[in-house]
Amino acid sequence: MKIGVFAMGGTIAMRSQPGGGVAPEDGADAIWSSAHLASDITVERHDLALKPSASVDLSDVAALADAIQRAAAYGMNGAVVTHGTDTLEETAFALELMLGNAIPVVVTGAMRSADSIGADGPANLAAAINIAADPKARDYGVMVLFGDEIHAAHMVRKVHSARPHAFSSEPYGPIGHVVESVVHFEMTSCVVLPRLTLGGPIPVVPILQAGMDLEPETIRAFKGTEIAALIIAGVGGGHVSARATPALEALAREKPVVITSRVGMGPTLQNSYAYSGGDIDLQKRGVLNGGRWRPSQVRILVQLALSSGKSLREILK
Repeated sequence: MKIGVFAMGGTIAMRSQPGGGVAPEDGADAIWSSAHLASDITVERHDLALKPSASVDLSDVAALADAIQRAAAYGMNGAVVTHGTDTLEETAFALELMLGNAIPVVVTGAMRSADSIGADGPANLAAAINIAADPKARDYGVMVLFGDEIHAAHMVRKVHSARPHAFSSEPYGPIGHVVESVVHFEMTSCVVLPRLTLGGPIPVVPILQAGMDLEPETIRAFKGTEIAALIIAGVGGGHVSARATPALEALAREKPVVITSRVGMGPTLQNSYAYSGGDIDLQKRGVLNGGRWRPSQVRILVQLALSSGKSLREILK
C-alpha cells in the first residue's frame, strides 16, 4: 500500500526559534512513529510548500490537487496532506471540490509545534496515514483527521484558536474515529458537491461580516473597485439592516453579491423573512443566496466558479 505525504507547512512543520515563537522548519513534519503504521504501508514524501496556512492560496491548492492526481496515476493508493490549522478547513473543502472521491485524501496538522511538550503532530500524521491506507476509506474522498476524529471535508471547521482538540463537525459530528490505530467509520455524507477547478487568475472576493445596523457607506465602498464579487456574512439566517438594502441592490447590479449566515451552523434562509433586509427581500433585490455553505466556503465556490466561467446560480443552488 503506497501512501503519499504532501507537506504544505503549518505548525506541524514548525519549531521554536531563538528569538521566541515558532516558525517553519524544513523536515519537521516528517517525524512519525513507524510502530503505528501497518507493515504493508510504504510512505512517499512530497514537499510542496513550507507556509503558514494564512498564506496558502487557491493556486497552491490547485498545485496540490495536480500533484495528488499525478501520484495516483503512478500507483499511489492514498494521500495525506500536512497543513496549517488556520485555513486547513478551506484547503480541505477546495480539494474536495477539485478531486471528488477518486482516492482517499486525509488533511491533518498540529496545534503544537514539533518540539513542544505533548506535540500532537506525530500522532495525527500516523493516524492520517492509516486512514488513507484503509480500504474502507476509498469512497470517502477528502477527509480531515484531528485528535483521532475523522471529519468530512465539507463539514469540519476550526472551533478553538489554541486547544489541541480544535476541530468540530457540529451539529453532525465526526464520520469516524481511530482507536488503537484501527480505523472505524460510523457515518457517510449524502451531499453531492460540484466539481470545480481553478481556471485562471484568482478572483478577488472579500467577505464582509454584517452586524447590528450594517451601514450603507460600508457597502458603497465596494462599488467600482477591482473586486469580482462580495460575500456578506449576514446575521441570523442571512439578514442585514434595512438601511443597507438599497446599497446592496445597487452593488448587486454591478457584480455578484452573495448572502450567507455568520452563525456557523445551519443554512442561509430563503423563504422566511420578507421585511427589508430579510432573506426574501434580499433575493428580490438580486442578492444571491449562499445556501448551506459557510462564508469561507462560499468564497471558495465563487472564486473557483468565476475563474472557470461557471454559473454562480447553478453552483450555489
